[in-house]
Amino acid sequence: MKWMVARRVAEAMEGERCAFTVMAKVVGGLCNLRCTYCYYSEKPGLLAQEMPRMSDEVLESYVNRVFDLDEDGQAEFVWSGGEPLLAGLPFFERAMELQERRGGGAKNSIRTNGTLLDDGWCDLLAKHGFHVEVCIDGPKELNDVYRVGHDGGTFDKVMAGVDLLKKHGVRFGALARVHAANESHPREVYGFLRGIADRMQFTPVVEREAAFHELEDGQCFSMPPGIKGPPVQSKSVEPFSVSPEGFGSFLAEVFDSWMELDGGLKTVVLFDATARNMLGNQGGTCAHNPLCGHGVSVEVNGDVYSCERYAYPKYKLGNLLETPLSQIVERNRPFCMNKTEGLPDDCFDCPYITLCFGGCPSHRIVPSEDGLRGKNYLCEGYKKFFSHFIENMQQM
Repeated sequence: MKWMVARRVAEAMEGERCAFTVMAKVVGGLCNLRCTYCYYSEKPGLLAQEMPRMSDEVLESYVNRVFDLDEDGQAEFVWSGGEPLLAGLPFFERAMELQERRGGGAKNSIRTNGTLLDDGWCDLLAKHGFHVEVCIDGPKELNDVYRVGHDGGTFDKVMAGVDLLKKHGVRFGALARVHAANESHPREVYGFLRGIADRMQFTPVVEREAAFHELEDGQCFSMPPGIKGPPVQSKSVEPFSVSPEGFGSFLAEVFDSWMELDGGLKTVVLFDATARNMLGNQGGTCAHNPLCGHGVSVEVNGDVYSCERYAYPKYKLGNLLETPLSQIVERNRPFCMNKTEGLPDDCFDCPYITLCFGGCPSHRIVPSEDGLRGKNYLCEGYKKFFSHFIENMQQM
């Protein structure tokens, strides 16, 4: 199977510039919520972020650098946090002005917890054609277990934001984290999400307990293992993490609900990506593409990191104020290649390797048989889902 993976990697390298996105962490890890599983709340201290939000200088550099990198006439901007709406409406009005100076026509997407949305925000999002990704983990009793603020659960505030998005005709989808509280309720989660959005994404929550020295450094959870290995010594996963078996069962049952209720007409990102991978195309999700590094993140001071999951000092690539993105992208090439080069040998004997590509390297926390590389914590869950997906697709 190695030759098939090598071919897919080569194809991905040829098209990597087209698939490249730059995520702006406009307020770093600053957020108005206190979600139990959030790994980004540590960043202001860990990365010594002294500014509460991205400065005008860094914002202008970000916009210009992305347009400079663009080769196909469709610059793409991804706005995230923390909670990006904390940057304020004037900040985003300024960002849109800067894009217009460069000719406009850019794609904009933003990930938000939805609790700060109002008519003013929705006017701007609708006017500039934003695609909004709203974080919500299912119905109230499941969402409010871990997605909490200072005054308790967040569901009611999020749904008020969803209603405003609908009122203003803003395009949006739902991003649900799969964790210990909702992994055994796939049909309830899908049944709820399909009622509010036509597009949804399910991402697994996997965090390990931080060692004492990591806590001293200001980390909430243990740093992900190196992308090429060897694996970090095993630590217990946090109790809110999804289980491998639970994740596989969750995805398989969501797939069944998706087919039964919607005939596949709703968009579920992982299902689309798996189908594309089956056909030999780029899957569209970083976790299941041949290469990593197609989505670097920019922090409030302009520092660029290989990935938002790897926003740690050792993975800093440069700074937008000092270096063109084209050069920063080139520096990220080893990180890209190490995704498949860092896989354990037994992965290449797996029938699902060209659907999985090892998953997200941050989840490779289980030592492989030879102990030299890390195996994905969710491996058995992915096998269960891919087997179910293929079996059902072949019957269609």
